[in-house]
Amino acid sequence: MNGELILEGALTVFIIAQFALILWNRRVMQRPQPRAWGEQAPLVSLLVPALNEEGVIGRCVSNLLAQDYPNIEIIVMDADSTDSTAAIVEGFGDERVRLHTGRSLGPGWSGKNWACHQLASLAKGEVLCFVDADTTIEPSTVSSAMEMLVRDRAGLVSLLPRSGSTSVAGKILLPMVTHALFALFPIALIHRTRNPMLAVAFGPFLMVTREAYDSSGGHAAAPSHIVDDVEMSRNVKAAGFPVRIANGTDLVVTRWYDEIGEIWNGFSKNAYGALGNNPWMGVAVAFVLTPLLLTPFIRVGLGIAGTDIPDVAVFQVILLLANRAMTSNLGKDPLWTTPFHPITVAFWGSTLVHSMLLYATHASVSWKGHDTPIR
Repeated sequence: MNGELILEGALTVFIIAQFALILWNRRVMQRPQPRAWGEQAPLVSLLVPALNEEGVIGRCVSNLLAQDYPNIEIIVMDADSTDSTAAIVEGFGDERVRLHTGRSLGPGWSGKNWACHQLASLAKGEVLCFVDADTTIEPSTVSSAMEMLVRDRAGLVSLLPRSGSTSVAGKILLPMVTHALFALFPIALIHRTRNPMLAVAFGPFLMVTREAYDSSGGHAAAPSHIVDDVEMSRNVKAAGFPVRIANGTDLVVTRWYDEIGEIWNGFSKNAYGALGNNPWMGVAVAFVLTPLLLTPFIRVGLGIAGTDIPDVAVFQVILLLANRAMTSNLGKDPLWTTPFHPITVAFWGSTLVHSMLLYATHASVSWKGHDTPIR
C-alpha cells in the first residue's frame, strides 16, 4: 500500500510540474513581434520545395508575395511533379518568383533534403527561409521572424505552426505536437544552452542565415536524415549559432497530415528521429512516460466499469486535461478535442514504437507516393 501511495504521489507531483512547465514555456516561447523594415533590409530568399502540390502551391506563393517585408526573392523547386504545379508557379508572372526543376535525386539523399539543398545553392539572400508548399503565412510573418533573428543574433529561427487539418482525426491527434513541446520540453534550454541535442525546429517555416547554413553544412550535413528540420537546428547549434523558436500559430498554418493513415505514417516517419534516434530516450518515452500519462485515465475507466473510482486518479485526470486544454489554447487547436487526450497520447506512443521498429529493421514508410526509408 505504501508503495502505491508513493507512486500515486510521484505521478501527481509530475503532473503538477508539467502544469508549471507549460506556464514557464508560455513565457519563454513568446509570439514574434512585427517590425517595419526599410528598403535596405537584408535580402531574404523564400525557398519552397514542391512535389505534386497543385492544390496548394498557388496559395502558398500568393502568401509569400503578400509579405510586408520589402526585400524578398521566391524560389520554387519542382521535384519532377506530374501535375500542374510548375504551370501554376509560372503563371504568377512576377519577377520575384523563380521556378526551377530539380535534378535527379543524388545518391544518399532524401527527396526533400535534396530539393532544399538545391534551393539553397540557387538562393542569393543573406537569409534563407524554407517554407513548405502546404503552408500559408500571414503578411507580417517574414518581418516578424527577421526581427527575432536580428534582435537575438540568432543563426536559426523557426515558428511553431498551427495545424490546418480539416479532418476529425487530424483535429484530435495533431495537437499532440504542440502539447509535447509545451508540456514535456523545457524550451529555455534550447535558447540558453549550447548542447546541440537540445534544439528543435519546424519545417513549415524555418529561417536560417546563410552564414549559419554554410558553417553547419546545410542539408548536406545529414543528406538522408528524415527529420531534416530538427537535424538542421542541432547542426546549426553545434556550429556555434544560437537557435530560437517562437509560437507562430497566429502567423503560420500548415497541413501537417489529414487522414488517419497519413497521420500514422507521418508520425512513424518522424517520431524516433525527433528523439535523435536515441534508443534510451525512445524506450523511456514509449514504455515509461506514455504508460504513466495513461495510467490515471485507465484507473478512472476501470473504476467506472466497476464500483470504485480512486479520488486521486480523478484529480490526476482533471490536471492532465487542464494541461492539455492549456496547450491547445497556446496552439490554437480546438478545445473540444481535449477529452480525447488519452487517445492522442496512446496513438503518439504507438507511432513512436512503430518508428523505432522501422529504424531498427531499415524499413520504409509510404510518403507522398514514395517509399521513404526511415534510416
